Amino acid sequence: MRFLVLFSLLFYSALLWADDMRPASLTITAVDAQRYDVDWTVPLKNGKRPAFSVVFENGSKMLAPKYSRQINNTSRESWSIGRELGLSGSTISIEGLKGSSYEVLLRIIDEKQQTITAVLNTDKPNYVVPDIDAIEAEDTVLTYIVLGVEHILIGLDHLLFVACLVYISGTRKKLLLTITGFTIAHSITLVLAATEVLTIPILPVEAVIALSIVFLAWEIAKNKQGSLSLKYPILVSSSFGLLHGFGFASVLADIGLPETEKILALLCFNIGVEIGQLLFVVALFLGFFILSKLYRPLTLETLRFPASYFCGSLAMIWVFERLAAF
Repeated sequence: MRFLVLFSLLFYSALLWADDMRPASLTITAVDAQRYDVDWTVPLKNGKRPAFSVVFENGSKMLAPKYSRQINNTSRESWSIGRELGLSGSTISIEGLKGSSYEVLLRIIDEKQQTITAVLNTDKPNYVVPDIDAIEAEDTVLTYIVLGVEHILIGLDHLLFVACLVYISGTRKKLLLTITGFTIAHSITLVLAATEVLTIPILPVEAVIALSIVFLAWEIAKNKQGSLSLKYPILVSSSFGLLHGFGFASVLADIGLPETEKILALLCFNIGVEIGQLLFVVALFLGFFILSKLYRPLTLETLRFPASYFCGSLAMIWVFERLAAF
């Protein structure tokens, strides 16, 4: 039991830390062959802006002063630069990125609305701009699949919901149907929201997403086999999955979609989310299998109250935080 308490404390700390790990975004849009508009968005962590800065290679000059503001817990800066030879072959660097756990999504859009997409991180804080005409769709595919995988793995409210779904499913057949229902439902609203066919305020959605975890935690604690949730978990997963899709879409809105490859990028992001979700479910089963071998008394029944109280308590903290943000 002490092991479970320690694990919960460590996991709780990881949850609080990971919730701020949204990627930064650097978008460079060509006005003409020599002038570029720059938009630099950095998520605030605990209300503070990380010490990152964008550095363009020598030969670039600022044409308009920076305009700074804070929007939706992010710091945003906009300015214009000039470069006589264009950006191809030049180096763009993010100072302060090396040694951090942040990532930066870089997008470069030329006059023809062709887009280069890349991800910068601690191992790759610099980027040499290639000839944009040589860029292929595979770059967008890989980038947005990776972003989808990473988002679900750090979107811990979504992971807790999936963990609760696994718990209430009971059988493998029900689990397959439950996860499938969740996938289809959140895919529908992700597409509708990302394409702006349907938009709703994200703050109430995030609060209800946290409440969905509280609801499932309560169902796990009660363990009434005749309840609608335990008898038909696919109804719960698909109903709440519609809301989770809006949550995924809000993150994708921060990341942005390339103008010329919106559908491809959206599809790849969704595929990445599903891959990450599958990896998480496999990790849950593998972790439980190993722990049950190391500690024989550990069963789903002995975990029922610790798991439900842990998930429910953490979700209630998120509920209060998100209501306070209204």
